[in-house]
Amino acid sequence: MSEASLLFSVVVPSRGEEAKLLTLLEALARQSLPHERFEVIVALDGADAAPAVDAKLEALGGRADVAPAVAARPEVLQVRIVTLERRAGPGAARNRGAALARGTFLAFTEDDVTPEADWLQRAAERLEREPALDVLEGLTVKPGGRPVHRQAQDQPLFLPTNLFVRRAVFEAAGGYDERFFDAKSGVYFREDADLGFTLEDRGARVAREPGAVVTHPEEHARFLDPLRWARRHEMDPLLAAKHPALFRTRVEVHRLGPLRVRRPIVRASVGCVLAVGVALVAAVAGARGAVVPLLAVAGAAFLPVWAKWRFSPLRLPVVLLVPFALTLALVRGRVRVQRLLSGRLPTT
Repeated sequence: MSEASLLFSVVVPSRGEEAKLLTLLEALARQSLPHERFEVIVALDGADAAPAVDAKLEALGGRADVAPAVAARPEVLQVRIVTLERRAGPGAARNRGAALARGTFLAFTEDDVTPEADWLQRAAERLEREPALDVLEGLTVKPGGRPVHRQAQDQPLFLPTNLFVRRAVFEAAGGYDERFFDAKSGVYFREDADLGFTLEDRGARVAREPGAVVTHPEEHARFLDPLRWARRHEMDPLLAAKHPALFRTRVEVHRLGPLRVRRPIVRASVGCVLAVGVALVAAVAGARGAVVPLLAVAGAAFLPVWAKWRFSPLRLPVVLLVPFALTLALVRGRVRVQRLLSGRLPTT
């Protein structure tokens, strides 16, 4: 495979889940872009590849141990697998994969998405039309075609499910900040926004290409997922500390009629917890007349939180804990940032 002809290195962090990887590899094998123009690098984050994955590679014509000097045949999907010794988070896995890449652009995606057959072709055509671009974000949709995320602004979200970054620009920016992962809890979040903001700060030329589409499954479908969703906000304070202005103006900004609302679920959660806390203090202090109004405020603040899960009565027992889990995560995140700033946590 000639490096001069290699446009994309598709980098996929993975925990080695067999069903996800097999589906993704099949989708990549169906790409309309000639196989000699891209390679696939799967970075296993402290996990091993299942035997079925190697069997699938053989069936597709690719091999897990492809050497860089091997020239690809047009029908062969060239895949390399690298394994991190211990779990270090998706940012670290992407960095490891990117370090092995030879393509002009890194094409980041994840093992639970399904790219359209023309995903790489549409990105290649856009980059050929606009060769000055450094970053291209494709469109990530849910089953049925709805965008995964909506914001008030028509600005890139830098979702790593569908992101193309010029490899030289990625390397100059230092890659993904691996501190947006906590090894003890397994929580990770915001490393994608951090990379995007860093690239923008460095003057990268960014565009969006809605024709390059991948489909992501419905998020937070499991019973306890609302709590997992809340816990990951522990990483918000780190992003706010690194990019204060962009954090205020770009993170979870939504339009409500003529208004722009910042972080509504986070603010509603904190408001709910504060109202409950003050109600408890009032009850202990004997101010019984204030308890009911304060609990009513807490209930009103909880409604947007429950709305995120479509007012599901079955999930209500878990969702009731979300404001408290989210508020605790923000507190933990602020403590973590202070430890980082004081040098008591690793800097990378």
